[in-house]
Amino acid sequence: MKTFGTALATIATAGAAISGSYYFYKKKKGSSEDEETRHRKQYAAELYLPPPEEILREDLLRAMQLDIKLMKDNNILHVDHLTEWCGDTDEIAVNRLLFKDEASERLGLPLKSLVTPGSFCIKDYQFEDEEELKNAERFMKAGPKKYTYFRKDEVKAAIVTCGGLCPGLNVVIREIVMTLWWNYGVRKIFGVKWGYSGFYEAGDNYIELTPDKVKEIQQLGGSILGAGRDVFNAEKIFNAIFDRQINQVYIIGGDGTHKGILELSQLVKARSARISLVGVPKTIDNDIKVIDYSFGFSSAVQAAVEAISSAHVEATCVKNGIGLLKLMGRDVGHIAMHASLASREVNICLVPEFKFSLDGKEGLLQYIFDKVLKTIGHCVIVVAEGAALGVNDRKLVKPGEDPRNVNIGLLLKNEILAYAKENNYETTLKYIDPSYIIRTVPANGADRQFCSVLAQNAVHGAMAGFTNFTSGIIRGVSVNLPIELVANGEKNRLVYEDRAWQRLLASTGQPSFMNYS
Repeated sequence: MKTFGTALATIATAGAAISGSYYFYKKKKGSSEDEETRHRKQYAAELYLPPPEEILREDLLRAMQLDIKLMKDNNILHVDHLTEWCGDTDEIAVNRLLFKDEASERLGLPLKSLVTPGSFCIKDYQFEDEEELKNAERFMKAGPKKYTYFRKDEVKAAIVTCGGLCPGLNVVIREIVMTLWWNYGVRKIFGVKWGYSGFYEAGDNYIELTPDKVKEIQQLGGSILGAGRDVFNAEKIFNAIFDRQINQVYIIGGDGTHKGILELSQLVKARSARISLVGVPKTIDNDIKVIDYSFGFSSAVQAAVEAISSAHVEATCVKNGIGLLKLMGRDVGHIAMHASLASREVNICLVPEFKFSLDGKEGLLQYIFDKVLKTIGHCVIVVAEGAALGVNDRKLVKPGEDPRNVNIGLLLKNEILAYAKENNYETTLKYIDPSYIIRTVPANGADRQFCSVLAQNAVHGAMAGFTNFTSGIIRGVSVNLPIELVANGEKNRLVYEDRAWQRLLASTGQPSFMNYS
């Protein structure tokens, strides 16, 4: 029983559990008070705080103002707060998470579980000197605050998923709903269908969301709200949000979606609107550089490993068999590399970041037949969909055309078979393209947990009045990031010298046709 309180504090620090079931133990009727119950009472007593009515509004305002002030004093990257253009609010209240919920018997959060004003995270952890450390970028730590800028009865929240599908979308939707409902008492929560255009297009695009409606959607792939890549119209979206009196908007999407949030935020500021815009970064390719990794990536790699296993079986069950697998990765090769590393069955991995030749003594085609097949009798090749960017001895497109639009999987299939025929090699090739299977699988356990943390901290930030931020993880710490870091940030590309790529080369044994640019 000694670890019970510690476990509660740990869960709360991660972002406040969604249902209250983590926080309380309910005694069966007729049973006597046991050690668990006594411990719970003692724990509750240690969390004593004055009743909400005894906490002065001035104290809460000071706490909120201190949060904003310390961003500047501690050189933390600035995250907008609604007070900057709406002024202080009469609606400020003590965070109800600090108090016992009589209906559910959920215990309040320990004070130490709140985010301390001015706390931050540094992305880099290796420095040459004190000056480099002093100038390192600092990011606001995310989590529940002592105060809430919005009162529960005034919140009207909307959730939308934009861009392509990705494992974990439904988990994020679920956890936003659960956190708003159970932790903050919000009852007006809506899902917006079909991406950004769903805000203003005609039709039944607004769906009321409740815990009962979302309680099992974490088991589903895709998004219950659908998704879409539409022509973005900030004016129409803002007007629709404003007319419906929505004051919290949770937008799940990648860098393009975050560019939309950034444009919307400019309208919100210009019109002094009391609307909190919050992003949850989504990219199955893991190509957002500023954060540790993106939700859905773990599930995608797991599904890709299963596809590689199929390609390996096909290749090893025939003489001189070749299993060729195309994976997602239009700009970066993270899925291809990590799935290859996890599989340990891949002989060649091709990604957009690194150049390679098809022809010649050092080229890919001769290596497949004269090295791999002659040595081990089979070959498993994994290629990222954007790997045509790396082909350096063929002109695959006309000037001005995008090489990423070349179907590199089919191109390699045809080139390999043509080379085999021309050189009288006997081979059997099986081509597998599981791209849309991978992006539609339900989130795995790791992604579900990760999505929960992102979603919960998105809500904590919005309820505290912060806006124009996205919820991410840096060095394992939950942070609120300014939207522009994702909207305008660099791609998270593979680097030849990094240990991860060097481990890949050691695993596959592939040679120098992988030249880095």
